[in-house]
Amino acid sequence: MNGNTVQILVAMIIYMAIVVAIGLIYAKKANQNSENYFLGGRSLGPWVTALSAEASDMSGWLLMGLPGSILAFGFGQAWIGIGLAIGTAANWILVAKRLRKFSKASGDAITLPQYLSNRFLSKSHTLSIICAVVFLVCFTIYVASAFVAGAGVFTTLVPTLTTETAMLIFAAIVLVYTFLGGFKAVCWTDFFQGLLMIAALLI
Repeated sequence: MNGNTVQILVAMIIYMAIVVAIGLIYAKKANQNSENYFLGGRSLGPWVTALSAEASDMSGWLLMGLPGSILAFGFGQAWIGIGLAIGTAANWILVAKRLRKFSKASGDAITLPQYLSNRFLSKSHTLSIICAVVFLVCFTIYVASAFVAGAGVFTTLVPTLTTETAMLIFAAIVLVYTFLGGFKAVCWTDFFQGLLMIAALLI
């Protein structure tokens, strides 16, 4: 490995150590009750919430997928970014604030299926099952793409690693800080990831 590769690898190891440390910091409070674990006690401010959500949502496609698509198929692919920016803005402006208020009013719902069931006074599990199927399909694809992106970085820096091994390392790190610190740990790690993304894009 050349000097630049070693520096990038060291930076990645330090970053991974920091995200695990964040999980450890929030572990005690996160495990006090389900609201703390799944919603961070509803105490996160708008900046952390917004930046962490967008970093989580856009990391792989924004830094790798979109540039690759434009390089392969031309600048017409920029409409992907424009469309997603409009959709994201509409989501935050029209949905997010109301959903936060209504989820608290609807039996202090923690998950979206729970909120919908409470909101429409559903006695059957049909609504929850539909939500679970949608989440399973959509988030499986989303998480798989994130793992592919993460594994791609690892295998580029350490060519001796197989893709499967790189994915396992990537998954293990994510699972450790997520299970330790819950929602708050995930949001703060994504917040710092968002800051790094902004810096990288500006540079």
